[in-house]
Amino acid sequence: MENPRKNGVSYEFGQFRVDAGQRLLFREGRPVPLAPKVVETLLALVECGGALVTKDELMQRLWPDTFVEESNLTQNVFLLRKALGEGAGLYRDRSAPGLPLRGRGQTPPRRARRRASLDS
Repeated sequence: MENPRKNGVSYEFGQFRVDAGQRLLFREGRPVPLAPKVVETLLALVECGGALVTKDELMQRLWPDTFVEESNLTQNVFLLRKALGEGAGLYRDRSAPGLPLRGRGQTPPRRARRRASLDS
């Protein structure tokens, strides 16, 4: 079950919540197993609030000082789509260069409030 870290930031969209502090994705309160770079990819997308994110921007954020093949990003997006399902709203826009991704006709994920400590 979900065990949010105190004072952590999380983003909620549909039946999902991604905890930025723990680097975990939850579906209806249950953890969804994802590799760390896949969660980083998801965070890069949700933190942009539905704005267009290019392939180059994602590559720079995920691997800032490292050369990696674009297939790594393609694989991360594939795994995200698989984990989130069809209704996630991620898509490839073939009319623009790169691999732009954004929410399709959805409101951006909302940032949950920082959780206050219950010990105070």
